[in-house]
Amino acid sequence: MSKTLLIISGGAADIAQAVREGGHTVVVSDADPQAPAFAFADSCLIADVHGAAETAAAAERYSRKIRKIDGVLCAADAALTAATVTNRLRLPGMPLHVGELLDDRLQMRRAFASAGIPTPWHMEIVTPQDLQRVMIAKGNDLIVKPVENRGSLGVTRLTAAGDFAAAFQEARSHSPSERVMVEQVLEGERLCLAGMMRAGQCQVADATQAAVAELIGRAASALGVSDGPVVGETVAHQGTVYVTDFSARLGDCALVADAARLALGE
Repeated sequence: MSKTLLIISGGAADIAQAVREGGHTVVVSDADPQAPAFAFADSCLIADVHGAAETAAAAERYSRKIRKIDGVLCAADAALTAATVTNRLRLPGMPLHVGELLDDRLQMRRAFASAGIPTPWHMEIVTPQDLQRVMIAKGNDLIVKPVENRGSLGVTRLTAAGDFAAAFQEARSHSPSERVMVEQVLEGERLCLAGMMRAGQCQVADATQAAVAELIGRAASALGVSDGPVVGETVAHQGTVYVTDFSARLGDCALVADAARLALGE
């Protein structure tokens, strides 16, 4: 019997298509009525991907009035939204407190530090003047980000000629809590790896990346993610591999079938 899966992110057209081809009924949520994944959806929910309460309310209405939602797949940096929906609908998924942790870049980095996982130097800043002082101390090779973990929204890499005040305001404008952080850029080989956590172990398709997969698995475990799709970004800098970004989302179509089974509690 066909199951109904909610995909959080209208930008993931390839994932929506793969889920549909897998024989499932596809519901996609996004605030953009023209989102590309809607082309492969049986039903569409107009709700902000990062609006946890808004998406959960829309999903609950749909599940109660139209068709029961059986599982949730998150294809965006919106772990808190996914956790809120699964918690509201009592579906398999990460605990709400894990979603809250994954939504906060500073808390994630503290968890990494506690677990001995290398992460770039960073700090929270309150004013543009704080950022200016960091630039004097650390140089211009810095990234300014909202504290909320929402992908590239509000993220600016500074340059020597860049406007640090504008970068600060850009980050703060994309932070619901109006919190901003700055992070040092590390030079080296960068890698973005999508994998699947299974009982605390990160599995990836490319066996040559086993060492990086092990590090991403440790990062996931430090955040309380034991099962489900993950995406980790790393940089190899001066002989050490650092975790620069982490997200509990589906980032590879090859993992759709496994992720769907997990989301359905199978």
